Amino acid sequence: MKIFILFLIVTSVESYKILCLFPYPGKSHYMVFEPILDELINRGHHLTVVSFFPATIPLPNRRDVSLQHLAPPNVEVLDLKEIYLKTQKYFGLENYFGHMSIVTSLAKSNLLICERIINSDVFEEFLAGKGEYDLILIEHFNSDCLLSLVHIYNVPSIGLISSSMMPWTMARAGAPDNPAYIPGMTSVHRKMTFFERLINTFTLHFYNTWFEYAIWREEQKIIEKKLKRKLPRLSDLGKNSSAVLVNTHFSINGIRELTPSLIEIGGIHLHNRTIRELNEPLRTLVENAEEGFIIFSFGSLVKGSSLPRKQMKAIINAFARLPQTIFWKWEDDISDAIKIPKNVKFEKWLPQYDLLNQQNCLAFITHGGLLSLTEAVASSVPTLIIPILGDQFGNAAHAQKAGVAEVLSLTEIEEDVFYNKLLSVLSKEKRQKAKLLTSLWRDRPQPAMETALFNIELVARHKGLDMSSGSRWLSPIQYLLLDIIAFIVFVLFISTFTFVFILKTFISVVQIYYRNKEKSS
Repeated sequence: MKIFILFLIVTSVESYKILCLFPYPGKSHYMVFEPILDELINRGHHLTVVSFFPATIPLPNRRDVSLQHLAPPNVEVLDLKEIYLKTQKYFGLENYFGHMSIVTSLAKSNLLICERIINSDVFEEFLAGKGEYDLILIEHFNSDCLLSLVHIYNVPSIGLISSSMMPWTMARAGAPDNPAYIPGMTSVHRKMTFFERLINTFTLHFYNTWFEYAIWREEQKIIEKKLKRKLPRLSDLGKNSSAVLVNTHFSINGIRELTPSLIEIGGIHLHNRTIRELNEPLRTLVENAEEGFIIFSFGSLVKGSSLPRKQMKAIINAFARLPQTIFWKWEDDISDAIKIPKNVKFEKWLPQYDLLNQQNCLAFITHGGLLSLTEAVASSVPTLIIPILGDQFGNAAHAQKAGVAEVLSLTEIEEDVFYNKLLSVLSKEKRQKAKLLTSLWRDRPQPAMETALFNIELVARHKGLDMSSGSRWLSPIQYLLLDIIAFIVFVLFISTFTFVFILKTFISVVQIYYRNKEKSS
């Protein structure tokens, strides 16, 4: 019976050949896209997946093209000690500017990956495969490198974003992105003062300008050198996407004015996700945590065990004052010189989502990555967020505004401050607000996966759609109507000048007339 139902589902939709391009080596990013790929296969579509994470077992209708030989995966590559030292250069403004050096250094590493991909056999293979696909799915992140393939193939494309929207996402879709009232991806404020609007405006234009000249134009040179011909600007190619599926939801990421091409599918990585039984000895530790337990993890990109000694000591001392058990993701062995409280359990890996869904999980200390925050919201667990880079600052601000989180920067960590923030997170009020937010997050017209699949098949069925605003093609001068204003001012000036000239001429004629009349009389 199940096979028959599956057959009906598969045969009820037209089968498409889809090329999937994921050139970023971040595992957490690929985790967002993988459930979409699985469901597309289930619906009978044929996928070619180019990524750093090929399927471990052969799957029907799926061909994997591995990029693993070109770069290692981005797992535990960010060192907190280095980040802490870099933030000292910003004289107390690290919340506003501290993320810039980290974001730009990650983007530069992706520029090297772009060069390796373009000069690899993989790229040669796809140059030869032009015309084989109906649709391209491509990650939109901090590289536009493979947008060149979208242009060469000349088929519709859909962007996928695993994080919050990038600083250029809204503008590329022609959606309003006015920094006067729309906080940027890295912003830590919602109702903005003059200073905050100034910082928000600077940050938005800094990232757009820096990426245009330091990354996208350099990628363009690499690609054009390989192809031996000119291409349209990569940033312009990014405006041609039929749709962009973004891993956000207004309840977590705030309200934006979206065009039909910008489609929110927040929490899609949890599609069909089940709560697995915990393995020993973790299961016993959880069951014996009579006062409840707290999870502490910086995710997969940041190496949690690189925490500076000063901050580690302050956190451990704060944990020692709590009755709850602490499960702390710590990748390295613990030094014998560090005195560890009995309630703190270090683990090199934690089944995060499974732990969050245990009844006695009371709080989650996190870096505020969108996947971690989404899992906390889905599980009704309040959070203490220590943002490190990128959209984590904005994610933290939204969670704090919703009343389900406290926020603390890496440089602000001291024993009493950390302890008091954690007590606030453990309060009944935070727990109640977390349940309310979960209810709002789950209350949608249709599940995120159905939204994603409908729009992917919609674009393929119509061989591409233009659902973005025409404003994406306007220059800043045109968008702000500066050319129209200049024209009106010019017309008014000419009109005024002409009127004054005519008036003066008329007065002069009248004066001459009366003078002549007086002389004649």
